Amino acid sequence: MRAIQAILLAAASAASLHARTASSETVSVAPAPESVAARVKSLTPEQIQQALSAIQQRHVGAASIDAAELSRATLLGLLERLQPGAELNGGDLQEPKVVPFQSEILEDRVGYVRLGSLRTENIAQLDAALDSFGDGKTDGIVLDLRATPESRDFALAAEIAGRFVPAATTLFSMQGRTDAAGKPFISSEPLYRGLLVVLVDSSTRGAAEVIAAVLRRHAHAMLVGATTGGRAVEFESLPLGEGQQLRLAVAEARVEGLPPIYPDGLSPDLSVSQDPALRDAVLAASTGKGVAAFVFEHGRAQMNEAALVAGTNPELDNGDATLEEGSLFDRPLQRAIDLIVAIRLFRGKD
Repeated sequence: MRAIQAILLAAASAASLHARTASSETVSVAPAPESVAARVKSLTPEQIQQALSAIQQRHVGAASIDAAELSRATLLGLLERLQPGAELNGGDLQEPKVVPFQSEILEDRVGYVRLGSLRTENIAQLDAALDSFGDGKTDGIVLDLRATPESRDFALAAEIAGRFVPAATTLFSMQGRTDAAGKPFISSEPLYRGLLVVLVDSSTRGAAEVIAAVLRRHAHAMLVGATTGGRAVEFESLPLGEGQQLRLAVAEARVEGLPPIYPDGLSPDLSVSQDPALRDAVLAASTGKGVAAFVFEHGRAQMNEAALVAGTNPELDNGDATLEEGSLFDRPLQRAIDLIVAIRLFRGKD
């Protein structure tokens, strides 16, 4: 565990340097004002009833606050509080677009896999890619889940995660309100057992979040990027008439040994921010063309053994100085590759 912590500190050395050079002066910061939701939550049932009675009897607009209005306010409050597990949608939900699978080997040492949509065709391509990465051809694999559309196909998520997890492992379970044990998903024989880094961000939702959580727990994968969307739930739709429907989370995916994914999502092991518009532009531009051009710019100082020992990272120190104005650059992917390189150096591999 200490070794991993040292590697993560090396990969995020810029933040450490800023922390070491920061002033020791204590700055008093006024506490943030308490939100209305927090205040309401702190009330006792008796206080809630007193407040409701006062509003209905004494407010200047009390004449319009009838039983229907109270019910409407209750529904609105519950929908806001239960997000993203309760949604009111008009009409049918649009099917997510199909995102193609993509893979390549970067700098002859790191396998890159962009999973794309969760579908059987992409799983077949994943198997072929993992086969091409085997036999010591790579130092590790970066699994990119940022371009994976939100999906509820948890069975396919289990198939994908099982490619990296020891056989007969309980990957996760779907737990509902009346089913504490839940439906378990078990892994079969893995296709890859090496070093794994997973790219995630707020667009990583649903079944893709489950894949990331399972790989963190059972394949010792490290997550790089931003916190995921917190929507690893099974939805049920209830038609309300006139084109309206209520979607409710009726079961959630739980990975034993990890905190719940819903509703707060998964926090990355190495946080790397990226503007969503820039992310989409990079992913679109690199589709079918390869991602190397968006990671390795000419003359970029790279992580090396001396920097690792010193606890610095020349790539972070240089920032974007080597980037031309208007160029696209995938910083989270770069950090994931640097992490694999750092681990390789730490382990003393030639």
